[in-house]
Formats: sequence, structure tokens, C-alpha cells
Amino acid sequence: MDQTLDLNLLQLAAILGAGVIAGFINTLAGGGSLLTIPALLFAGLPSTVANATNRVAVVMQSAAGAARFRQRGVFTLRESAPMLLPAFVGSVAGALIAAEIDPRVFDIVLGIVLLLMLATLFFRPADVTGDADDASGSDRSRIRRPLLTVASFFAIGFYGGFVQAGVGFLLIVGIQGLFGFDLVKTNALKLLVVALYSVFALGIFAFYGQVLWLHGVVLGLGNVAGALIGVRFAMRRGTAAIRWVIVAAVVLTALKLFGVVG
Repeated sequence: MDQTLDLNLLQLAAILGAGVIAGFINTLAGGGSLLTIPALLFAGLPSTVANATNRVAVVMQSAAGAARFRQRGVFTLRESAPMLLPAFVGSVAGALIAAEIDPRVFDIVLGIVLLLMLATLFFRPADVTGDADDASGSDRSRIRRPLLTVASFFAIGFYGGFVQAGVGFLLIVGIQGLFGFDLVKTNALKLLVVALYSVFALGIFAFYGQVLWLHGVVLGLGNVAGALIGVRFAMRRGTAAIRWVIVAAVVLTALKLFGVVG
């Protein structure tokens, strides 16, 4: 990929700002890539390059968050083992397909995926899995269905490797539904899984020359800053308004990808 695509000040501000908002959103629930991918697209990146470059920020934010949770003893590596391997294998397969796909086809696929993932912004994972924030959560942390666990996390990993946007919601539902962990541990394990498979997915996209590192690092710095703000202040009142901002951005992006708007 030609690395001469420079950032002007307006693009820099837009990408950095989208990163801050996305990092904040991800601490509340997830779905930050539904904002960062559109920001990269409107900065002039092709859809395949935006999808690849977004992984730089995903790795930065997820690794930082997972490391902080690990330092506080929220989870153990043993607890994460059953989900890590299938998610990793799935992500490699998804990333390889995304790196090879015709950009015109990917435009349509990404537009459809973004619109479909909007639906996940309007329900809480606890509404699907049941509220796991209770004392019995730790007693239900064994693997209930090994084959279902492998299949589920392979599929989630595949989706995450392919496009990433909204994968946090899928992981929350999968981890709570199959392991019964409370939401704190679930979010910590979500970050660990995403950090691991995203490193390898990023490597694949980099090998194919689809990563613009300057754009990715700027976005990543915004993500980390937004995450710190979200963790520190935990402002829940702004969730509904933020969701509508994402809705507007995603709808406009889908229309752009479909060629309806310029």
C-alpha cells in the first residue's frame, strides 16, 4: 500500500476525535469500530485499507485494557484458554479472506455488516444472556458445552478477523452465555481475546501492505485516551446520544460504500 497518503489537519482531528469517542464507547459496551472505520473511510482510505488500519488502534486499546485488568487480578490465563485458540484460528481465516477480497465486493459487504451491527447498539448483552452480575457467576465458570464453545469462538474470531466492527458485543454474549462470568470479568476477557487475535490479524494485513501506520497510530492514541476517560468517569447518561451519533455515521458510510453518496 502506498504510504504517501498524508494526513491534513482536518483529517487528523477527525481521526483522533473518532478514536477518543470510540475508546469511550468501548468502555461502556462496545462497537467503537462502527465509528472509527467510517472516520477512516471519510479520510479517504479505501474500505479494505480502513478495515486493516483500524486494527492498529484495536491492538493498542485492547492490549492496554487487558493488561490493566490482568494486573488487578480480574482474570487468569487459564480461564481464557478455552476461548483463545478457536478465536485465534478463526481470526486468521477471516483476515486472510478480507486481505484477498476484491475491494468492490468488500465495499458492499462492509456496508451491509455495518448496518446489521447497528441492531446490537440497541440491546444490552445482559438482556440476551441474563444478568451475570451475581454471586453465583463464579460457580458457573466451567465449560458447559465444549463443542459449542469451540464453534462459537471460531465464528466470532472469524468475524473479528474479517471486519472487527461490533465484535465486542458478540464476545460479551458468548463469554457470558457459555461461561457465566460476571460483566467485569467478561469485559476483561473480551479485551484479552481481541488483543490476541488482532495482533495476528494486523500482521496479515501488514503483510499484504494494507496498513497505513500513521493513521492507525493516531487513531490508537485517541482510542487509549477515550478508554481512560470512560474508565475514570463511567458516564452512562451519554450512552443514548452516543449511539445516535454512531447510527448517523454508519448510515452515511453505508450509503457511501453503496455509491449512493460521494
